[in-house]
Amino acid sequence: MAPGPAPGAVTPTSSDPSARSRAAVVAGSLTSSARSALSGPSGPALYRGMLGSALLTLGGFGAGALPVDGGPAAAVGLLGFTFGHGEVLALTLCWIGVALLFTAWLALGPRAVSGRLPTRDAVWATALWSLPSLPAVPMFSRDAWSYLAQGAMTAAGVDPYEVGPEANPGPFTDEVSPDWRSTATPYGPLHLLLMRIVVAVSGGHPAVGIVVLRVAVLVALAALTVVLVTAARRTGVDAGAAVWLACASPLSVIHLAGGLHNEIFPLVACLGAVVLALDGRRAWAGAAIGIAVAFKATAVIVAPFLLWIALTRRREDPSVTRPVVRALGDTALAAAIAVAVLGLATVASGTGIGWFDAIAVSDRVINYLSAPTAAAHLFHAVTDSPGFEDVLAVSRQVGRVVLAVVLVAVWWLHRRDRMTALRGIMLALLAFVVLNSLAWPWYYVWVAAFWMLARPGPRATTAAVGMTVFLVMAIGPNGSTSLYSPVLSGIAVLASLAVAWWWWRATGRVRTPSPERAG
Repeated sequence: MAPGPAPGAVTPTSSDPSARSRAAVVAGSLTSSARSALSGPSGPALYRGMLGSALLTLGGFGAGALPVDGGPAAAVGLLGFTFGHGEVLALTLCWIGVALLFTAWLALGPRAVSGRLPTRDAVWATALWSLPSLPAVPMFSRDAWSYLAQGAMTAAGVDPYEVGPEANPGPFTDEVSPDWRSTATPYGPLHLLLMRIVVAVSGGHPAVGIVVLRVAVLVALAALTVVLVTAARRTGVDAGAAVWLACASPLSVIHLAGGLHNEIFPLVACLGAVVLALDGRRAWAGAAIGIAVAFKATAVIVAPFLLWIALTRRREDPSVTRPVVRALGDTALAAAIAVAVLGLATVASGTGIGWFDAIAVSDRVINYLSAPTAAAHLFHAVTDSPGFEDVLAVSRQVGRVVLAVVLVAVWWLHRRDRMTALRGIMLALLAFVVLNSLAWPWYYVWVAAFWMLARPGPRATTAAVGMTVFLVMAIGPNGSTSLYSPVLSGIAVLASLAVAWWWWRATGRVRTPSPERAG
């Protein structure tokens, strides 16, 4: 007879009852939380938003940024859903879905800005409106296909900072828009490393790669929600309002969860850096900034404001006799760590620093969302002068100069304390989006993430809500811009003004929740 296991030993087939118990408790807690949210005052809006997101996913199979083989609709024998009358039906479903999402989001808004929307409900709105996009094709942009092609290039040893995807023929390159096949990438080394991992996990199948990438984006969106709640509570801002505006917004649901834009990754790192700085963890804040910049250079805008947060902490510490010197030391340490992290990310990706030069490729895009580009169009139309490209080059150069001056001014004028520093971050990001040579709707998610932390007034929030409507309507489900169609642009402007009017009537006298009402 074989001897039994020694006392206290765990057999390979045994499981940990405590682990099962903890999992059951977590599952039960989530179920109870969801049930409470769905059965409470937010329930109708949450259900309506879920329906809108589901319709968007369904319509996207016919009108989204489809793969060259037609995607899921073609795979099940419904290729007719992707063109002709089928595509019209798909587009109708998409825009009905957008309308349902917007009305659901707006229904929660008045309670959010008055501090009466539970954080739980705002978090569930983000989750329940984003998760239906999991099986969707890329929506409102073809950028995700370019991301995967860049990852495939990196895996094949082709430098994405020197050449475009066409230099690495294959299934991933086939999915890239012809406009971008010869264009190098402007994104940082961590972007390329992440895309290389996604491509490896996909087994060489672009459609599988999209699903893997969407899982990564949804995880990052969940992380953004957690970090934003933490930031709100650190600063005395109502967390429900912050999550409602930044994470549950159709701008995030459609362009992050649906469009799979890589803005989400550096944004999470930047907001995390701010939270770490507020907690006085300067080394970790520097590491987070390094990670953010290694994804996208935009993140560097946030970095200088961490000095003012560090200075506030030092001034509030009675044991510190030279707060300015200590804050400068804190910032120098954070900057050194950020540079080290950026260097390590560059080495890990194996790509080098060519992306600093490649950033300029974004100037190829021309649309009205960039103020310098809009000004060039207006000047050209009024004067009827030849050489639009020359006018555009001048207006963009002027925009760069003005942007540099504005960024320095905003940084210096928002040095008083941590609250003004947070407002400065939001204003600096807004200035960048408006005055940069290129702007896309999803760039405004950066502004939205810091909006409530900046404690805006009711007029500013009214403008933000109206602008959100316009930004979502500026791009079609397949990624084509609507800004050059007078009819579509007019509809977007009218819808934006109508929503802003309604919002002001509903909330005009409501101020952003005060610290005493934060929760």
